[in-house]
Amino acid sequence: MYYSKIKILVVGLLFSTSILVTSCKGKKDTANTVDTTTTTTPIQSAPAPVEISADDALATGAKDATKDYPGVTATVNNGEITLTGEVQRSSLQNLMQSLQSLKPKKINNQLTIK
Repeated sequence: MYYSKIKILVVGLLFSTSILVTSCKGKKDTANTVDTTTTTTPIQSAPAPVEISADDALATGAKDATKDYPGVTATVNNGEITLTGEVQRSSLQNLMQSLQSLKPKKINNQLTIK
């Protein structure tokens, strides 16, 4: 009787081992594989330098931009436009966009808003 229990145990172990071996057949062993793919990151170039217009061009452009806004005076010094005077709140955004398109270093807004 002792030997028959051992035979059943051995047969059961052989059966479960054969099931285990056949069920894993054809699967890759992903635990021991080495990833050989490479990734490249794009090279980022330095940002383009900021373009600042010359004072002559800024003065001419500022004069043209402010001609439609009575009461607004624009002066240019060292790449900076300084605005003085009074302007309507509804007109301020259009004026600032016009002046920004001239590419000054800075716009000093000292305007009084009506």
